[in-house]
Amino acid sequence: MKQKTEGAEKQKSIHAGHRKRVTARYIKEGSLANFADHQILEFLLFYAYPQGDTNEIAHRILEEFGGSLIALFNASPDEIRRRCGVTERTAALLSLISDLAGYYIKKTNEEPKYLDTPERVQKYAVSRFAGKNACVETFYIICLEMKNKKMSLLNDLIISSNSPDSVELSMKEVVEKVLMTKTKYIVLTHNHPGGNLTPSGTDIKTTTTIKNYLEPLGIKVLDHIIVSGNNCYSFAEHRLCNMKYKNN
Repeated sequence: MKQKTEGAEKQKSIHAGHRKRVTARYIKEGSLANFADHQILEFLLFYAYPQGDTNEIAHRILEEFGGSLIALFNASPDEIRRRCGVTERTAALLSLISDLAGYYIKKTNEEPKYLDTPERVQKYAVSRFAGKNACVETFYIICLEMKNKKMSLLNDLIISSNSPDSVELSMKEVVEKVLMTKTKYIVLTHNHPGGNLTPSGTDIKTTTTIKNYLEPLGIKVLDHIIVSGNNCYSFAEHRLCNMKYKNN
């Protein structure tokens, strides 16, 4: 009995030492860049499992999601719990990661709120699709106003969020929501979850339709930005649909 207890204490000590080494490594390097995916997950699981070896659990969870941390972090807590057999607390922690990333990127790009250059508008558009938003095709309208002689963010409107590869718009909804903001300038933006930034025929047709509805009402459509990951495609940069920013 004593031997068994001593063995358990030894294992506990080994795991505690391992955790300290992993944590010390992260603090020293200041980055996860040199960590393998399973090591990142193992490190994260320290905070769900106060004691014990999380390496085996990390490998098992990663395997369930095809070896992809992104697929894991984009899953809902219920899906993670059901597929991996982990506790609700663990599932919530893992699912929280992409939401935290999206929140961080969005808040980082909100200040300053001046969107007075095409580059700033594009950066803001990319931030709208961080985290779980990247997995479902979603359409936003960024509403701008002139403040202190600079274009600034007035509001952004989510118009539609549908399946991973398509989004349908109601022109009535678009017009009503935009008019309520009293904006005079808007930028359209939606994402392509599959990674292809090339505008589809539907993208071009939708852009033209929105312009035809809103511009007679005194609302200028400055750009349509397609986002995938950290990259984007600007209609205005490519002079597509006769779009351009005020001074470019």
